[in-house]
Amino acid sequence: MHVTLLLADQCSAASANIALEVLSAANQFAATDAPLFEVVIASLDGANVTSQAGQVLQVQQAMDAIGHTDLVLVPGFLFTLRQALPAFPAYADWLNRQHAQGAVVASMCTAAFMLAEAGLLDARRATTHWAFAEFFRRRYGQVLLDEGQILCEDDRVITSGGASAAMDLLLHVVRRFASLELAQQCGKYLLVDAVRSEQSVYVMWSLPKSHGDTDILRVQQWLEEHFAEPLLIDDLAQQFGFGVRNFKRRFKEATGYTPIAYLQTLRLEKAKHLLESTRMSLDSITYKVGYEDSNSFRRLFQQRVGLLPAAYRKRFQVRAS
Repeated sequence: MHVTLLLADQCSAASANIALEVLSAANQFAATDAPLFEVVIASLDGANVTSQAGQVLQVQQAMDAIGHTDLVLVPGFLFTLRQALPAFPAYADWLNRQHAQGAVVASMCTAAFMLAEAGLLDARRATTHWAFAEFFRRRYGQVLLDEGQILCEDDRVITSGGASAAMDLLLHVVRRFASLELAQQCGKYLLVDAVRSEQSVYVMWSLPKSHGDTDILRVQQWLEEHFAEPLLIDDLAQQFGFGVRNFKRRFKEATGYTPIAYLQTLRLEKAKHLLESTRMSLDSITYKVGYEDSNSFRRLFQQRVGLLPAAYRKRFQVRAS
């Protein structure tokens, strides 16, 4: 099958190279007379591109010289998205034409923004790097974004999460277009586990403070210091001179969270830190972050983070040297 690796200035060289490595490995393990994946490296005008790290990436063709392809892969722009974004509309017509002709179009990490600019994600399920989810949602409200997922595929459009999810995407491609056995063989040879489904366990919640509502900001600052104390939202509203309904409305408008959800997020972030950095028991952590029932907290943690606390600790705890 014909694969177009579509490179743009400021893209991730690592994502581009890993696409070439994985598809090359699949070709070698398949041991067929002709390569399973015939990869052509293209750019907007056929000129070489410069990666986000300043590397010059070699290009073989201009994208308009490719009349038909079976799969388009677009590497992401993790640290350079905002610089690269203004150029994305120039790719829209070609991407839409390839998709209309039956191609699968797949994005790595924040390359989902390029697909969204082209309208390819309208009314479709999609994901992107969790750190850019709110920016994406504000810009492309018509997309059914689910940043908790590592991979989403909807009507021949595939999107993936953060930079390391490129490997999940590529193994998915090998499985989808070749076989499960070949994908497993590639994964074992490259020391990669089976394709993951969620990125919620990697999320570091960044709670918004640049909203301009100074009264709500005072509440946020107070909550960061007192989140472990017993709190009632009605009492909190009164403490800061709000009516209850007005407080809930203004807090949600400013932060995007209800006061309860915001408090839960503060507590969960603290719990994640304690699980990673201490050997405290779950009962002790539960109490430390403001809860009394460790069973209820365990359920909340799994619901919001995607892992049970013990599994989270096993995966992320910093081990002493």
